[in-house]
Amino acid sequence: MTATPVKHAEWRSHLLLTLAVTVLVMVFVQDVFGVFHFFDRLSLSAFDRLVSARGAFPATADSLDVVIVALSDKTEKSLPKKFPFPRNYYARAVRNLNAAGARAIGIDLLFEQQEQRSARGDSLSDRNDAELFDAIRTAGNVVVAAKTELRSDDAEITRRAEDYHSIFYAADSAAGNVYVPNDEDGIYRRYMPFAAMPGSGALLPSFAFAVLNQFYRERPSDVAAAVPGRFICRGESIPAFDETSILVNFYGVAGQTFKQIDLADILDDSTFQTNEEAALSESIDTFDAPGYGILYDGSLKGKVVLIGPYFAESKDLIPVPIAPPGEPDHNLMYGVEYHANVIQMLLHRNFLRATPLWATTAIVFLLAFVCTSVVSRLRSRTARRAWLNEAVALVFCASLLPAGFVATTRAFTAWNLILPIVPIATSVALAYVAATLRYYLGERKQKVMIQKMFTHYLNPFIVDELILHPEKLRLGGERKELTVMFADVGGFTSLSERLPPEEIVALLNEYLGAMSDIILAHNGTLDKYEGDAIMAFWGAPVALKNSALDACRAALAMRARVDMLRDEWKAQGKPQFSIRIGINTGEMIVGNMGSASRFDYTVMGDSVNIASRLEGANKVYGTTVMISERTAALVEHELFCREVDDVMVKGRTTPIKVFEPLGPHAGVEGSPLKRALQHYIRGLTYYRIRHYAEALRSFDAALECAPDDGPALTYLSRTRHFIDNPPPAEWNGVHALHEK
Repeated sequence: MTATPVKHAEWRSHLLLTLAVTVLVMVFVQDVFGVFHFFDRLSLSAFDRLVSARGAFPATADSLDVVIVALSDKTEKSLPKKFPFPRNYYARAVRNLNAAGARAIGIDLLFEQQEQRSARGDSLSDRNDAELFDAIRTAGNVVVAAKTELRSDDAEITRRAEDYHSIFYAADSAAGNVYVPNDEDGIYRRYMPFAAMPGSGALLPSFAFAVLNQFYRERPSDVAAAVPGRFICRGESIPAFDETSILVNFYGVAGQTFKQIDLADILDDSTFQTNEEAALSESIDTFDAPGYGILYDGSLKGKVVLIGPYFAESKDLIPVPIAPPGEPDHNLMYGVEYHANVIQMLLHRNFLRATPLWATTAIVFLLAFVCTSVVSRLRSRTARRAWLNEAVALVFCASLLPAGFVATTRAFTAWNLILPIVPIATSVALAYVAATLRYYLGERKQKVMIQKMFTHYLNPFIVDELILHPEKLRLGGERKELTVMFADVGGFTSLSERLPPEEIVALLNEYLGAMSDIILAHNGTLDKYEGDAIMAFWGAPVALKNSALDACRAALAMRARVDMLRDEWKAQGKPQFSIRIGINTGEMIVGNMGSASRFDYTVMGDSVNIASRLEGANKVYGTTVMISERTAALVEHELFCREVDDVMVKGRTTPIKVFEPLGPHAGVEGSPLKRALQHYIRGLTYYRIRHYAEALRSFDAALECAPDDGPALTYLSRTRHFIDNPPPAEWNGVHALHEK
């Protein structure tokens, strides 16, 4: 009976989470309620990928409505005059193009001033300007390039008659603004249908729209009407990208899409002589040669013809989203070809349309709901391999991203529809993160409860590690280099025989509490207590920078704390005691050992046994802390370690060099112990080369400085024994320990 309310609660939770994700995406990605621009560049890049994935339209250059007459390097070589060409060249081009059947002509060149006079100062330049002026007026289908100037809001146009920076505007008032806006990443994707003149508010159609005014025989000054979300032109609704521009639907890559004819071939009629004709003394007449000339081949009949520069020095190259396959860096397009793409798009009514806001919201909501539901359901499943459910959830959400890109590419290719790929990707990612966050927040109470319960019994590091990685609760271990410590109370057996059990327990608890606090404070992991013995290790479950150094510092702190406890107990009339500590660093197995019903997080291996043997070896040498050679090597840069002996511990066949850590270098260097150590080291050297008399004197000298030094006392006794009883010739200085 309780299943239905629980299920309803789950659905409500999914819906609320989905709504939250949808609102975040629509506000910060789609900029519904404000303009944040957080994802602008990502959206632009996504559009470029769509254009690249679709590639060029499957159309031949002859089938398109726009032809480009190029001013190229070939033009420079073929024509008698060099760039900038005389204006009468363009007048001849206008007449010839119209003769060949061109329906509209656009000249993508700014003629802001009269043609420069020749050195003789004759009136030829004036005649050239007049010839082009008359050609434009006579043709009635020519558009010249124009521009507006940016002015402050309160500025006024100072010209008596605005000519939009073209001296030929007055021919028939047909001019188009050639300014093209780029996006924040420098790429050109948009086109403005018109430009407003600052100050006067007069509207000037953009170059492509002005050319189409001539194509459709409409008034040159007609401009598209801007309404919310679109522009209206000749009754056609053009989807807007923003308040001032539309997106360009590129027909193909630069130089490979539209039919191109060189200006020299248009000018080369029977009355014009090119440089090639002059050199050959023969007429070629590419324009009006009978049978094959451009005038007769029909290639310009009914076409829109754009005249513009096609050489790098024109500085009219702009980066666009489309490039040849496999050559993303070759994405530069001449301005005249950019206008050609816009004109062809407008003629074909081949507009790019963005997904409506309601549709984008629905898509985002649906994807977010699916993702949160699937991820939450997978995480709620009980499985031995929880990571597998997590992997499935991640793979499921990740697979939606390429699937979304495939869907957007197909929609773009088939219907010119731009699906919201960035909101799609963001909704999936955010839904996964939101579901994950909800899951971990839901688990937080349980984890806090586990932490409170087990921190009383385990090292907090272990509890934290198990909470982060519950898979470590499984049986088994891993091989790692760690540092292990064994600590024991000297004379505890005799101590327990003299005191009542209650006092023994109280003293033991005080001692174990103090030692445990020190171990935990030095990043150690408490393994177990066995009566008065303590076992701890460093480096697991949390890795440490130098486990040996932490362990040795803990041991020195334990020794100092025991000295304080001994003084306190002595003042209270309590029995005295000592401590022995053995430390070793080496490879060992660490993990959960035991059965499926009960197990301990512990360490095992030969390196562990060595530490136990070193703890017992302190009894032989009168030391408190004894460490292995590997441990000493890891701490010698911080602690002064005195070499003690080469020992053969029980259960091993190879000797171990052992050391005693005495404290930080600075502390030892400035203490009376330093002089004793110098005598001790000299005595140990003599001892090992069998110079026993010199060794005896050195150890005596060491004991004069430090009368209670355990290793010096030990070697003094051995040296006296060897003086009377020399060791055999094969003796190598190794001392065998027969006790554990």
